[in-house]
Amino acid sequence: MSKPLSLLPLPSNILLILNKAGYATVGDLKGSTVDDLAAELKVPISEAAKILQSVESRPVATPSTTTIYTEPSTNGNEDTIETATALKLFPASQSAAVMLANLKIAKTPDEALNNLVGGGLRKGTCLEIAGPPGSGKGSLALEFIRGAVDEDMDVLIVDCQNSMHPSRIVDALDENAKHSIHRVCTNGYAEFFSFLNQLPSYLSSHPKISLVLFSVLSSAFQLIPNHTIKSRLLNLLKAKLTTLNIISIATVQLSTKLQNPDGSAANFDTAGAKAIMLPSLNVGNDGESGWFPLQRSYGILLWREADGMRYLRVTAVPMSKNSNAKSLSFTIDDGRVRLSPV
Repeated sequence: MSKPLSLLPLPSNILLILNKAGYATVGDLKGSTVDDLAAELKVPISEAAKILQSVESRPVATPSTTTIYTEPSTNGNEDTIETATALKLFPASQSAAVMLANLKIAKTPDEALNNLVGGGLRKGTCLEIAGPPGSGKGSLALEFIRGAVDEDMDVLIVDCQNSMHPSRIVDALDENAKHSIHRVCTNGYAEFFSFLNQLPSYLSSHPKISLVLFSVLSSAFQLIPNHTIKSRLLNLLKAKLTTLNIISIATVQLSTKLQNPDGSAANFDTAGAKAIMLPSLNVGNDGESGWFPLQRSYGILLWREADGMRYLRVTAVPMSKNSNAKSLSFTIDDGRVRLSPV
């Protein structure tokens, strides 16, 4: 895989311009000339030359500082949600404490629920929770957040639609646990990828963070101009997560897509095609999610029937898609998710 541009020592504003233009990796810039790149990006020729020079030489990045602003809680206590400065730090050798932290697992109190994700979420794994509005995506994500906090992990919530409001987080956690939560709000794909570029630095300056929740991640991709740019940015996100030793959870909405009887992608002119609801970040004819590496990820689909009953189904497990898993009913009582007895 070609090296992501986010790993090059480029200013965040230049990375933002490149992302908007659809450039995500070094390979995307292959064959570009200074004049053509300057014209396309609408930047001075000197800036275009610096971009291409950094691609060719790939010098080592120097430390930089970026301030990340987050919202205070409804009670005005900013200790609940941290406002912090993210510093790029040089990597250090792992201590025994770090190695022990890597063994920790984010579990829910419901063992049947944990068994759906291999007994719990470990560092390096991803979980996609997909479903329509009101299906319980946020409640299920909060179950794993509680489990992470119980294991003395800190949690970063990247809120892409202001759906995980501070008041909801405070109500869901114990008084002492809320200080383990960090929250960053992003508005649109430009802000999201600007922060994503700084995420390794943010994690370095907050070493206790072991779980990152991308709340309503699909909303960050809604206004992307075309499918090609969307695919490039999804690949950029996937490449970034592959390099981070964290638990990644994303809640995503569903969207209507056309499929042939064999499951391949179709269009309105295809005979026998049918419209089905799929996670909106799915890409390709095989329905594979575009944001997480399949070899280390789980997928869970939630929905509600007309009678109000809630159901979930495991759609992916590491190394394979588990599309034949049976549907299980569950309940949400006082914000807590529990699988119904079989």
